[in-house]
Amino acid sequence: MIVPSKFVRALPPAVGKCFKKWAEYMYQAIPFQLADSTIHSTAHSERVLLYALLIAAGVVGEDRRSLNILAHASVFHDTCRESDGKDTGHGARAAVFYEEFCKSHEEVTFLPEAAYLMRYHDRRDERGEEAIRAAFPDSADLVVKLYKIFKDADALDRWRLGRWGLNPDFLRTDRALALVDFARKLVMLTSVK
Repeated sequence: MIVPSKFVRALPPAVGKCFKKWAEYMYQAIPFQLADSTIHSTAHSERVLLYALLIAAGVVGEDRRSLNILAHASVFHDTCRESDGKDTGHGARAAVFYEEFCKSHEEVTFLPEAAYLMRYHDRRDERGEEAIRAAFPDSADLVVKLYKIFKDADALDRWRLGRWGLNPDFLRTDRALALVDFARKLVMLTSVK
């Protein structure tokens, strides 16, 4: 793992446990189509996992199902990228891969909400929210909240693209805004030189 252990130790217990479990699992078992990418592979996904769980801790607390939905989306969301450039549709490919992966890895329970988060993370918010509301009418508000958390977590890691990579004006949650400086520092600490 690339995230310094001092940051992991500072997490609330359920959040820290979820982070360690899924970061370790990702490195051990989840293949990435662009495995040698310095922009869209495991280091990026590990940081997205951390940001998603940090944001969630302040929004949904230690709700294990919500944390696991975000964890699954974080570690699988970029597994099926075909390039480091604009690759619209990689989220949908990742969602299909995730569902197939779960069928052949019984230790990973398929969470349909996670598939929707990753399927629409590379699409406009309105499109993702509309699809989520149609698919999860009884829990739409929560799943839309998780979608916004996940998109913000992915955006926070745009610091890896350079000093102008992240425009905080596009973040959706106050919790993400509070993590902008932390995310910049974490990218500097964990990026490949």
